[in-house]
Amino acid sequence: MKRLMILILMLAMLTSCQTAQPTPPPSLSEGEVTFTTEDGIQLSGTVFGQGTTAVVLAHMLSADQTSWQPFAQVLAERGLTALTFDFRGYGKSGGDVDYTALDKDARGAIAFLCDHGFQRIVCIGASMGGLACGKVSHEPGLAGLVIISSPLSMKFVGSSLKVTRSDLADLTYPKLFVISREDRPLSGELRSMYGWSSDPKEIKVFSGLAHGTDLFDTEHAVEFRELLVDFVANVR
Repeated sequence: MKRLMILILMLAMLTSCQTAQPTPPPSLSEGEVTFTTEDGIQLSGTVFGQGTTAVVLAHMLSADQTSWQPFAQVLAERGLTALTFDFRGYGKSGGDVDYTALDKDARGAIAFLCDHGFQRIVCIGASMGGLACGKVSHEPGLAGLVIISSPLSMKFVGSSLKVTRSDLADLTYPKLFVISREDRPLSGELRSMYGWSSDPKEIKVFSGLAHGTDLFDTEHAVEFRELLVDFVANVR
């Protein structure tokens, strides 16, 4: 009996020591990077900042990762890490454009950050980038989600990829939805996503018809930027 008690005490001490060990900080240098998707496509990205919270920034159909990079620099200046990347077939990324694989590309970006030690990741996407973030909403490490001016599907370019109620209904982390009031019919589709989502959630509707990251070029630019920064800064 005495031997058993000693063994239990030793195991408790070992567990305590292991728990007490600090988690190593994320390790990722700023600059251009590459990472590979689950189906073997090499994507090009750029890392900004060296904070412990990381933000994936997914671009629109009519843009590439450079559309997010001024904002990525703002995040870096606020003590956060940001990863911009080109979807396959865009910019410096490999492969052909494939709107059925947007989720695979976003998942690759999240996995890349996880592999480098990030345990708190926010996915922010504009238009098709928001759809991609919505489809990977249950990935390990995600702590926040921002969907901006996004459609429910990409059927207008022949893709079957679609955000569904099940993608959003049971998420317990914070979610933010952003749209311009006159950006139709997407304003209605984004409101559907907001309605499907569980709390905590927030929706912001700007006046006008600016789409996605085009909001950075409107009179709402400062409010839009600070809305996103504040959201990420408060993710826990």
